[in-house]
Amino acid sequence: MNRPTEGNDLTNQVIGGYSILHRLGVGGMSEVYLAFQNSLHRHVALKVLRADFVGSEEHEQRFLQEARSVASLIHPNIVQVYDVGKFDSTLYIAQEYVPGSNLNSFIQRRGALPIEEAVSILWQATSALQKAASIGLVHRDIKPDNLLLTPDGEAKVADFGLARARGKNQNLTAVGVALGTPLYMSPEQVQGQSVDSRSDLYSLGATAYHMLSGRPPFSGDTALALAMQHIQAQAVPLDQLRPDLPEQLVLIVHRLLKKSPEDRFGSAMELARELRSFIEVNLEGRGDKMIPFSGLVIEHQAISSSSATEELQILMMGRNSSLTEGSTEGSTKGSTKGKPRQSAWIRNSILWFGVPLVLTSALAFLLGRVDPFAHQSTSTAGVVRESSIQRQFALALVENNLKHWNAVSEFFPPTDALSRNYYLKSQIQIARLRIEGDDLPGAEPNLRTVIESPYSDELLRCIARIELGWIQQRGQRQPSGEEIRNENYARAMREMSTMIPEKQRLIRDALPARVRAEWETVDYLYQAESKPLGAAASGD
Repeated sequence: MNRPTEGNDLTNQVIGGYSILHRLGVGGMSEVYLAFQNSLHRHVALKVLRADFVGSEEHEQRFLQEARSVASLIHPNIVQVYDVGKFDSTLYIAQEYVPGSNLNSFIQRRGALPIEEAVSILWQATSALQKAASIGLVHRDIKPDNLLLTPDGEAKVADFGLARARGKNQNLTAVGVALGTPLYMSPEQVQGQSVDSRSDLYSLGATAYHMLSGRPPFSGDTALALAMQHIQAQAVPLDQLRPDLPEQLVLIVHRLLKKSPEDRFGSAMELARELRSFIEVNLEGRGDKMIPFSGLVIEHQAISSSSATEELQILMMGRNSSLTEGSTEGSTKGSTKGKPRQSAWIRNSILWFGVPLVLTSALAFLLGRVDPFAHQSTSTAGVVRESSIQRQFALALVENNLKHWNAVSEFFPPTDALSRNYYLKSQIQIARLRIEGDDLPGAEPNLRTVIESPYSDELLRCIARIELGWIQQRGQRQPSGEEIRNENYARAMREMSTMIPEKQRLIRDALPARVRAEWETVDYLYQAESKPLGAAASGD
């Protein structure tokens, strides 16, 4: 068993019944992975104690404290802990996976938030703190990074790693983990005094100030200078930065930021009552509802991983592809003349983009093989060259036309593992655009490039085979039940029969809807005719 280190992640390993898909990020004490819980068939965020802390009683105690603190907090606005365990000396916490963005990233992209969105987040966070306070739990690190947002408008409080039950004296401060974040830390916490739920309310007020103004209430060149601002300085009045804000909302935020806990709201419940009054008067009762966040991008603050499943989740969330028979709202709404439709699979890809994508086939690169990729000749005139291949790929997802897809490899030639990976994904996207335009012969070379490239991983190659098989099926329709004679279909079936069920599912989910519908029919027929292989594939 490999212990987690920054240079040796646990991708593709199984820990305590959790199949690790890829690493999401590294924190002060732990690493977080996206994992699949095999017993319940669901995705989880698996937090693993970093290898350099394994064996340290104090660090292990603090790590386990998080699970114990939040285990009893069952609330829609709190990230739920599912399980805690130890596997080969590795401690882990399995918790709810929230596909979205944290509030800090959202503000960085959007700036100051509209009143309704900000109040909705504030209301939901208050509800979470009210639940925590009901069992005497103080979070102690409320900040935008620990508020997770989903596209449908849900806000969840995460990371109770610093939480402490009120009145308990747990001497866990000596392990060198910062207790709180200076940008949002209450004056009493800065000074090392005892804290209660009103300290969380101060941090929530600092977070609300950031949401509404686009900047934290205080700044400083050092952590100490910043901390002193919380003790001594007064924040610039919100209504000077946002004259459009209602007076009652400004008063609520500034009351949360009072230096003395006695001058703040006495509890999250009291804050909730004041917010309710504001919502009824100013927002016609809408602020206590989930409001879909405009411009929210589902992202992972990830470290590059060797997991091939990552690119399927990021690149081709293709179940609602515009290849679906007939027109749908997802494929036609908002389309413009002369520009390819931004269909559902493109929108899903945009939502899932934001990660430095997978570095595949690094071994082939290190061996210095001759790159077989051939560039397309499509003009890239008028396409802006971005600062990185990741940003170029994101721009192509948004624009969704041939010249932008070809620009990915024109501006960043496939000469190393990362650019080759993007090149292959772009080839699949180009093929789908050509299929969408009924240019089936034109799509074949792009798919064959993916199939024949020595740099393709088994998952991308299998997807390309199935889509090429679908094209070939259009050219020579065979009697019902004989589709399995298709060479690419048959090859893809043989390859999938050797894969674990999770990989089989990822491939099926990545296919455009119309391709997937035919593929599932063919797959069923193939399993009926080939019992040994069918048995291998039936575990999905």
